Amino acid sequence: MDVEQFFFFEILIGIILSLTMFFLFYNNYSSIFPIGCDSSTNILQNQFTSAEYGYANRLEGTTLFRCYDQNACFNAATARQTCIRHWCYYYNFVNGQGNQAAVQTCISAPNSTITSACSVVSPTNTADLESCADSTIVANNATDIQNCAINIPTCISGDGPYCPPCVGQ
Repeated sequence: MDVEQFFFFEILIGIILSLTMFFLFYNNYSSIFPIGCDSSTNILQNQFTSAEYGYANRLEGTTLFRCYDQNACFNAATARQTCIRHWCYYYNFVNGQGNQAAVQTCISAPNSTITSACSVVSPTNTADLESCADSTIVANNATDIQNCAINIPTCISGDGPYCPPCVGQ
């Protein structure tokens, strides 16, 4: 075996070992790592909810860790307002103001930057996504998502394809 073949197999084994370890840790130990899906809170933990609720930024809802099935729902009727709320908390708390009055003012009259950031109403816009906890609070039969608490055997109809189906229906 020449040196080139040896390096090829060494690199291949390293890649396989790295991927195996990533998936092992991702599935079994995600709650202790600061990134990745963690369904213990039913809150989408990303840059916005880090500012809004003080959770760690686990990058949930991003391309790398989507976590839709556990922690996030999309509802077109409330997505824009959800986005505005998230951005207002993010701007006010991350930029050091941390003022609830400023957040409420921002929510009622968002500036052009926030309006622009929330112009795309889509599940691909992380800030548009409600947490399962929020969505069960505001859910109603006309506009919102299926109940995200899958241990509750009743369904609330809606347009959120990213929540798990309700049990018993």
